Amino acid sequence: MIYIHKDDIPSVFVTYSQQEGAHFDDMPTEVKQTLRESLWREQGGICAYCMQSIKADGQSMKIEHFHARNSDNELDYRNLLAICHGGEDRGALHHTCDTCKGNREIHISPLNKADMLTISYTSNGEIKTSKPGRQDELDTILNLNDEYLIYNRRNKLIALKREISKRYKSRTVPVQYWKKVYDQYSSRESGPYSEFVGILLWYLKKKI
Repeated sequence: MIYIHKDDIPSVFVTYSQQEGAHFDDMPTEVKQTLRESLWREQGGICAYCMQSIKADGQSMKIEHFHARNSDNELDYRNLLAICHGGEDRGALHHTCDTCKGNREIHISPLNKADMLTISYTSNGEIKTSKPGRQDELDTILNLNDEYLIYNRRNKLIALKREISKRYKSRTVPVQYWKKVYDQYSSRESGPYSEFVGILLWYLKKKI
């Protein structure tokens, strides 16, 4: 997880949500696609929970209601996230993200900057939180320490370390370079985030 700053609400979505009798499930195809694209852009093309890469289409991503959907919040843009399909093809024990979460509530949110400051990782690829009582939400409700995700996060971190080691060999890596790489990975300006970017930013921030 990394912090998600909500962008401006798409005007077509605002117009639709203000219509009498508007519901999420009845949303016109073109409005839902605009919504997908907006959520995808503001999240840098990654799942709000596990940070796998997703595409802005109905096959690659789902629209998640962070707080379980009801008549009051189903069209609340601030409650909507773009997420992956949560390992639907990997068997129930390996379901992650909303596919595992269902309608259960979690209290650690990628929309809350303070919550995201509690997130850390191990060099083995595990995700942790120092927020009291919330580790179980990552482990059980979202299953973000599933072996598949741990393996891929670890490999991303190893690849980054190798790249930097190859560049500097036995020389000390200057702080300016760590900052440059951190800025590159943390920016959305050049396109989607790198997959599993959270563990990379955690590592780079430690080095800085």
